[in-house]
Amino acid sequence: MRCVLHGIPALGLALLVCGAQGFFLPNVTHLEKLLSKYQQDRPHSRARRAIPRVDQEEILMLHNKLRGQVSPPASNMEHMTWDEELARSAAAWAQECIWEHGPTSLLVSIGQNLAVHWGRYRSPGFHVQSWYDEVKDYTYPYPHECNPWCPERCSGAMCTHYTQIVWATTTKIGCAVNTCRRMNVWGDVWENAVYLVCNYSPKGNWIGEAPYKTGRPCSQCPPSYGGGCRNNLCYREETFHQKPETDEMNEVETAPNPEEKHVWVQPRVIRPTKPKKAPAVSYMTQVVKCDTKMKDKCKGSTCNRYQCPAGCLHNRAKIFGTLFYESASSICRAAFTTASWTTREAWWTSPGTARSPFSSSPRETACSL
Repeated sequence: MRCVLHGIPALGLALLVCGAQGFFLPNVTHLEKLLSKYQQDRPHSRARRAIPRVDQEEILMLHNKLRGQVSPPASNMEHMTWDEELARSAAAWAQECIWEHGPTSLLVSIGQNLAVHWGRYRSPGFHVQSWYDEVKDYTYPYPHECNPWCPERCSGAMCTHYTQIVWATTTKIGCAVNTCRRMNVWGDVWENAVYLVCNYSPKGNWIGEAPYKTGRPCSQCPPSYGGGCRNNLCYREETFHQKPETDEMNEVETAPNPEEKHVWVQPRVIRPTKPKKAPAVSYMTQVVKCDTKMKDKCKGSTCNRYQCPAGCLHNRAKIFGTLFYESASSICRAAFTTASWTTREAWWTSPGTARSPFSSSPRETACSL
């Protein structure tokens, strides 16, 4: 979801905080040809990683550090690990160089944070910290405030980057960085824009839920952790230790030795199956007023989803346009004016640009614009 932001400086630094392949080797000659590329002094091409190892380690370390120091303290915050599948999906989207969340088919099952900058170098950790710094605008909902749904209180333009980082049950992350030669960011074309995409699983930011439970660290960890706790995070001791990767690893897959055969057959266990449930789809929203303008809520990030109070259709907030609305228009008035509403309350995502048509689709007792 994109919004137009005017007045971005033309010079200087601009910041926005909105796999290994296997080869079949038929004979030795083929293998020798492949290996010869790495025995010569000239540069060679190889499959690029989604993100350099040093950046991967920085992102993962910083996420776990920040998750372990939330305030109020979390009683069920789980340790986060790197996931290559998420990294590959992040790389695929980063290569599209589109400044919006996507692809749509994945957003139902994953969380996603985006950042882009141009100018002097900024590490991925700089953007992760910027996402987390939204905490200054976020008010944690205590259990007594959740009856049964928790209020979502964000006094700034966006808090969902922060809440995704500290969502207790999100345990996997995969990120990618791509340099886009030309990238349209809110109507302006940025050259050599550095685009960071981080995907999360299981996704967070569910409406009506707090990002974590508060209490003594690790006092409410899931049983699967066996009581393990490290740096205030529910932690499971792993028996598998991955070998450190170097530039020469995972280049060529050699043929297995015929004398070494390791066969392990898992015993078949028949268990009764439960009927599959359709996945619930929900989104984090931000409460706005009837007179809140579009241009005031899309600063420095991709746009959020908003909840408008009842009665905005007859409010005196100004709108400019018919079907197509200027960014100075009231978000709620524009939406209510465009669509036919039969409910007292509405939820929607703000439009992608300052002059874009709204479209509506009903979902149970609400409409999404």
